[in-house]
Amino acid sequence: MITPKTRILLLLLLNITFALKAQLPATDSLIRFIESSNPPDSVKTKLYGDISWELIGTDINRSLEYAKKALDLSKITQNRVDLAQSESDIGNVYNRMGLYDSAMVHYFLALDIRKKLKQEDKMAGIYNNIATVYMRQNKFKEALDINFKSLKIFEKINDTAKQANVLSNIGNIYYELEQNEASEEFLKRGLSLASAINKPVIMGNILVNLGSLKFDVHDMDSALYYYTAAGKIMEENNLPYNLAAVYNNIGKIYSEKKDYKNAVSYYEKSLKNREELNDKFGIGLSNMNLGEAYLLTGEPEKSISYLNRAVNEFMAVRSFINLKQSYAFLAQVYESKNDYKTANKYFQLYAMYKDSVYTKENADKLAEMQTRFQTEKKDLEIEKQNDEIRLTKAEVERKNIITTVLIASIIFVILLSYLLYNHNKLKQKAILSAEMLHQQELRTKAVIEAEEKERMRIARDLHDGVGQTLSAAKLNLSSVENKLNLTEPDIHSAFKNAMDLVDESVKEVRAVSHSMMPNALLKQGLVAAVREFINRLSAIDNLKIDLEITGLNERLEASTETVLFRVLQEIVSNIIKHAKAKHITIQIIKYETELTIMIEDNGVGFDTSKMNEFNGIGLKNITSRIEFLKGTVNFDSSIGKGTTVIIEVPA
Repeated sequence: MITPKTRILLLLLLNITFALKAQLPATDSLIRFIESSNPPDSVKTKLYGDISWELIGTDINRSLEYAKKALDLSKITQNRVDLAQSESDIGNVYNRMGLYDSAMVHYFLALDIRKKLKQEDKMAGIYNNIATVYMRQNKFKEALDINFKSLKIFEKINDTAKQANVLSNIGNIYYELEQNEASEEFLKRGLSLASAINKPVIMGNILVNLGSLKFDVHDMDSALYYYTAAGKIMEENNLPYNLAAVYNNIGKIYSEKKDYKNAVSYYEKSLKNREELNDKFGIGLSNMNLGEAYLLTGEPEKSISYLNRAVNEFMAVRSFINLKQSYAFLAQVYESKNDYKTANKYFQLYAMYKDSVYTKENADKLAEMQTRFQTEKKDLEIEKQNDEIRLTKAEVERKNIITTVLIASIIFVILLSYLLYNHNKLKQKAILSAEMLHQQELRTKAVIEAEEKERMRIARDLHDGVGQTLSAAKLNLSSVENKLNLTEPDIHSAFKNAMDLVDESVKEVRAVSHSMMPNALLKQGLVAAVREFINRLSAIDNLKIDLEITGLNERLEASTETVLFRVLQEIVSNIIKHAKAKHITIQIIKYETELTIMIEDNGVGFDTSKMNEFNGIGLKNITSRIEFLKGTVNFDSSIGKGTTVIIEVPA
């Protein structure tokens, strides 16, 4: 049976960060105050942010709504302090929702502003938030490095409460890296500081972490004591998010004690809290734990149901460590049902994700932090003792043992042969897939180049051919006008109408020619072409378009600029045609090695789970063009909530 080390603390980093900000007593009163008194925009921005924060634990969608209101107002007032806070608040909401790519975009926007404002304490807070995302993405060393950065700032400004919080976070990371001694050292330092200044929320979270350390050394009574004390603090301070993690941990203890009835009870309490909070990552953990519990009680159908839900949640938030564990449990369930074919499928998925999580890079990082698999070593020692006991059995069983070994050996050889055959088959399939992908890239490149050449040809033909012909026709008509007697009103009016039509045709041909291949894109680059494109749309009634460009001071490679301009043009056109939006925000951010384009609208939105049902030529073109640039495009939307499109390409 596969029994990897239990992971309990994955949620607590985020919980501690969120718990630091004070909750407001009366959200509805604040909303009524804003609606009745209509305070100045600067005051309204701060109130929207406070409302968003209070709602984050109870109504995540409304929390996002008020965070976006604060961001819109801060852009109008151009207050950079409010703008940074609003970007950070939206990042927190996306972080809680498990939309980590969106969260990181807003966090880095906030960090950039706060660096320019030299707000060291606020920078440290953003570092803390970024660390939670790295933690959930299994980037432990990055999370550790950035927490030490924030700790240095908090020590410099003598903020004891936040020092305690960061020390707790560092202890959590060392726990994840299986460095229990280092973890306990930092946790106790944090607990000492939190106790000295009477910060019960931080104390509660650290008590949970210490309980987890006791859990790892199988001191279940001490672990239960710590968790119970922490749970009392969470209840007194109304922290349902943190309390869900405590319920989960207590369930683990009862599972270890083989008291599965109580284990299931606490897992279900945890799941209920997490579903109310829309905590996708936590929902995945609770479902996985329930699946394991029902596996241990011999109820395979219930186990499979919960584990499949866990797989869906972990796949959505890209938590591969927990995804592979869920596959391991599924393999065990199907093995218990004697369905070895399905069990082998899930075991291969487990092995695949295990390899993808523990790459050489991660292995080196873990080696630097002196982590070894002590639990597995103990299991091997126990197994060795069991082997010695089996060898001391009565001689009368000797023949049966030999027969069993021979049969097992034959089965092993057959299974090994099958696995080798299957491995070679998968290897050949991978080679074929790689070649097909290469050919697809070549075809995509050829199509894009052909499209652009055809656009240029048509644009030149329109401008130099049809355009020049129409201009010549206009000159000839003007010459004829001087020679004709146009004194009769009807004839004069008809001739004038003909001249106007020719003139309008000349303008239309030039506009179409320019749209197909903008001069600004060829001569000045992506930035100028986008600004010119947005300016042309400014005449549309009831539509406001905000454009922000950061860091893009030099031109990109010509083909990259062309593809990005066409994609942006397609997305904005789709918004105008279909979204019924009144406000579009476009952000283009150039990092050191990456370019990010984020396009947000407040239109009708759509259900992203049904994208395949209406994935027309436009969306396919967008996806194929971005894939051609080795980039990614993500659509984040829901009915009535608008749409966010995030494009990331190497730069």
